[in-house]
Amino acid sequence: MASSEQGTGMQAEQHRIVSCFFDRYVIKVRLGPREEFIGIVEVGINKDFLSHRQRLSVRGTHDVSDLYPED
Repeated sequence: MASSEQGTGMQAEQHRIVSCFFDRYVIKVRLGPREEFIGIVEVGINKDFLSHRQRLSVRGTHDVSDLYPED
């Protein structure tokens, strides 16, 4: 996500905000035009608590034949 800030009498400064995933957290950092670190914008909790391995193993089937009896 790219954005810019402009104040009165100042040049427009181009920067972008990048989400970095660290353990259970999502950290949004602001990078400058030369990809230099400017600061942390936001720290949040990653809502997807499953690891990549757990997401791949969550597969299954459900037998619904008992829910729809034949007349």
